[in-house]
Amino acid sequence: MIRHSSLPKLAQCACYESASGESSPAAARGSKMDEAFRFALNGDPKKITSLDNQDDQKAVCWAVYQVTQIAGDNHIISDESKLKVKTAGIDHIGTEDCRIPSLCISCDLKSGQVRDYENQMMAYAYGNMARDFCDEWTCYLIFCDQQRIVKHSFNYEEAKAGVEEILAKANDPDKKPTPCEYCKWCSNYSTCNGIATAVNDTLVVVDSDLHANVAQLKEYLSADPERISAFVKKANIFNELVDWAKDLIKERLTNNEPVVGYKLQNSKGIEYCGAEALYSATETLSKFEVIDLFGGKIKANDLREFAEKKGIPFEFETYRSKDIIRMVEDKPKKEKKTK
Repeated sequence: MIRHSSLPKLAQCACYESASGESSPAAARGSKMDEAFRFALNGDPKKITSLDNQDDQKAVCWAVYQVTQIAGDNHIISDESKLKVKTAGIDHIGTEDCRIPSLCISCDLKSGQVRDYENQMMAYAYGNMARDFCDEWTCYLIFCDQQRIVKHSFNYEEAKAGVEEILAKANDPDKKPTPCEYCKWCSNYSTCNGIATAVNDTLVVVDSDLHANVAQLKEYLSADPERISAFVKKANIFNELVDWAKDLIKERLTNNEPVVGYKLQNSKGIEYCGAEALYSATETLSKFEVIDLFGGKIKANDLREFAEKKGIPFEFETYRSKDIIRMVEDKPKKEKKTK
């Protein structure tokens, strides 16, 4: 069955199928945070305090605050039974995390890393617009761990066409698998010939008549931007296979089975002191010694939240560390259709 959450995967590979089985720890954590989020928006914060740790509690509190800012004085629906979404062409009934019907807005809480969920939101928007007979809908992705909000706005024709295009490819009897970042979550992963083909293509990175060393391989790849881009995309499939192989080696070594070239190495865990020890140790220190003990800095957001809780104006000087520059895949953006 195609689910709303499958659309981002199907957009990259029409053969994607959700793997069944037990929920992963990350998924279980996300479900608990979703529940706490909905309850808090409905006026019951008790579920937040039952979350596993303070980081999760802070993340959900931040998300709740962001949604109240988006909603303003408008009513927020957070009762799970009232957040069902039926989208044409998708048998699965989706469930949003909250909805602000008077503004034609829905919000979805996401834990973990920031990922591309635009097509899932498009399916929600299409279903909401069809139900409420409206022409525009906006979806907010609330990435609580990263404290980031991503906004996607759709009109009816755009969402309808986008969803139908993805479903048409998924339902095509002649569809072919396309290796992508979602392979490891697909139920076909172990038997997919698309992955095997990509691995073989990656191994053969030069013409059959070129006996290359590393320098020649680099020269061959760097000579063509499209060639080196294709190489990196296909080579990424190795990452999952290497992780699997490493886990298997570790498991065998743990069971005292010899593996040529590898052994287990134990490292001591990091020692920590509890809150009482920390308080006792700092009682006799000057403020400068305390500052020095903690490295002389604190995350600005942590201090900002503390100041807000204590009613202290945040008038402290802040600075940023050096920006982190990452290489990410440049995916083509969808063209926005005008009504």
